[in-house]
Amino acid sequence: MRMRNCSAILSLILMLASCATNYNVQGTTSISRFDGKTAYIGLPTSDGRMAYDSAQINHGEFYFYGDVDSTVFAYLFVGGERVMPVVLETGNLSLQVGSLTQRASGTPLNDRLTRFFHQHGKIEDELYAIQQECMEMLIRGHQMDEVKDRYARRQQKLMRKLVDLETQFVQDNYNNVLGPNIFMLITSQEPFPVMTDQVRTILKKAPPQFLQDPYVRSYIQRCGYR
Repeated sequence: MRMRNCSAILSLILMLASCATNYNVQGTTSISRFDGKTAYIGLPTSDGRMAYDSAQINHGEFYFYGDVDSTVFAYLFVGGERVMPVVLETGNLSLQVGSLTQRASGTPLNDRLTRFFHQHGKIEDELYAIQQECMEMLIRGHQMDEVKDRYARRQQKLMRKLVDLETQFVQDNYNNVLGPNIFMLITSQEPFPVMTDQVRTILKKAPPQFLQDPYVRSYIQRCGYR
């Protein structure tokens, strides 16, 4: 009987160990002011932040390795500055931190997240370019109505494209950590919880796993969504 109990305990230990997520992160940065500072990966919380791992940046390089109980959506911080989101998942992850771009690659969810932010950034750049063109026209003496007529349709098309990209990404990732956390980033742009058409579209097709995420559930309750 004792042998059976020992075997059962050993099997449980092995099973729990196999469920752990082992991560290995190699990071580089071209931002000189980060050199010598401490970088760490942590989860933002209501009372600050909780560090999972930390490393000193030496000559633009830093490393993290360890394990967590499951795949985790976290953030890379340098000092008190939140730099970029990162997914802690099994595999070898590469982080590239620059003044204009940040890139996480080498693991499935990080590759997916990086592609999303790249597409999102391209649309935002186009919107910014339109904004600059509008300002230049106004400075040259054009009337506001003329400027609106020229750029409104193009701007609306890009805004629709941005919303569709965000919505589709959340829907494609309902069942992993990306879905709820990108939903959080989208909705945190509002000063208070509001049921926009975009949020309603996301929630309409969402599976129970997504709806039971703590942030999503809280947001739904505060909006009074049924």
